[in-house]
Amino acid sequence: MLNMSKSIRLSEALFEEAKQTGMALHRSPPQQIEHWAQIGRVLEVALSYPAQKNVGVWGNKSDIDGLISEVASKPGRQRTLAVIRKNSKPRSSKNRSVSSLKAAR
Repeated sequence: MLNMSKSIRLSEALFEEAKQTGMALHRSPPQQIEHWAQIGRVLEVALSYPAQKNVGVWGNKSDIDGLISEVASKPGRQRTLAVIRKNSKPRSSKNRSVSSLKAAR
């Protein structure tokens, strides 16, 4: 099955942030937004219910910044790694494992 793209509307601010971040990482704005979406899918299950509830109004930057801070904390990183280990499936031998990524820090 072909991977078909869809057009969606985004805020100008999100697009510009994706453009700036993507340039630094050699990604186009759509690639950067897809990257963020993939990370978000993993992190969403790692966040506590109160943290998820705090982002009830998406687009509230202070709530999102708070969640990023929570995930960046030691307990947040530990929960995130546990979820990644539980849900990750190796795609190929070229991909590094989560433990090798952690060791590279």
